[in-house]
Amino acid sequence: MPSKDGIERLLNPQEITRLGQLAIGSRFVVEGALAGAHRSPLKGFSVEFADHRQYVAGDDLRTLDWRVFGRNERLYIRQYEEETSLRVHLLVDASRSMAYASKDISKYQFACRCAACLAYVVIHRQDNIGLALFDQKCRILLPPRGGAEHLRLLCNTMADRQPAEQSNFSNALHQLAEKFNKRGLVILFSDLFEDLENLRSVLAHFRRKRHDVIVYQILDREELDFSFRDIGAFEDLESGEKIITNPKDIRAEYQYALQNFLTSCRGVCAELDVEYLLALSDEPILDLILRHLHQRSISGR
Repeated sequence: MPSKDGIERLLNPQEITRLGQLAIGSRFVVEGALAGAHRSPLKGFSVEFADHRQYVAGDDLRTLDWRVFGRNERLYIRQYEEETSLRVHLLVDASRSMAYASKDISKYQFACRCAACLAYVVIHRQDNIGLALFDQKCRILLPPRGGAEHLRLLCNTMADRQPAEQSNFSNALHQLAEKFNKRGLVILFSDLFEDLENLRSVLAHFRRKRHDVIVYQILDREELDFSFRDIGAFEDLESGEKIITNPKDIRAEYQYALQNFLTSCRGVCAELDVEYLLALSDEPILDLILRHLHQRSISGR
């Protein structure tokens, strides 16, 4: 039996089939290289021809269709759709903290599954999608493209990577924000275990570049519930620091601090008009994606 390749390394056939009926767009005007289904901020002509209309005084003579004139000796101009393809950037946190898994799937693996779902939707709609994997810096950067071969490359790249390095969230994402000069849709997958001012600064940088931004904050269920019972060692995956404690003694304080952190993350996103979702790695992946894209659809996004 041949080994799995591409998107089948991250999603099963039933999930892939259900994704074919979905769509994702940007709330804002976008810039792209190909004609598509999204409004463009650019004035002038796109790649895709739409129709002719009869010439009237004052029209730009460069738009005249001389072939039509040669056939019927009437002046017509060519009209073009002022639309463009959507350019999507998937930013996946591949730092050590994303390796945590209380059960069968790590936060990183879950992030990759989410990213694969959205990549399939984007490419199925004939738009372009790129990928960045980052920890202390951007380790892998695949520019936005379309097509089945690009989807295969993107999914294999995510599946082949394992979180190994500490995070420098701010450094990595500011560098990426500077690279993304054409506005589009930026989707960040991370646990956001980062200083809140750094998070605010990074998201503000993308918004200044006029990108639409979505944040998937991905946590393990145990990080939220902290249902551990036995005294034991707890290790910081980023720094390697360990403490030995009784979970019962710190559960209430931990949960209070975590809820404050999550509230602050949502608040930062709201301030900057960034769409925010909290995703737990034990959620059925299709339910999460379907719910998210449905919400975007009904809100006109």
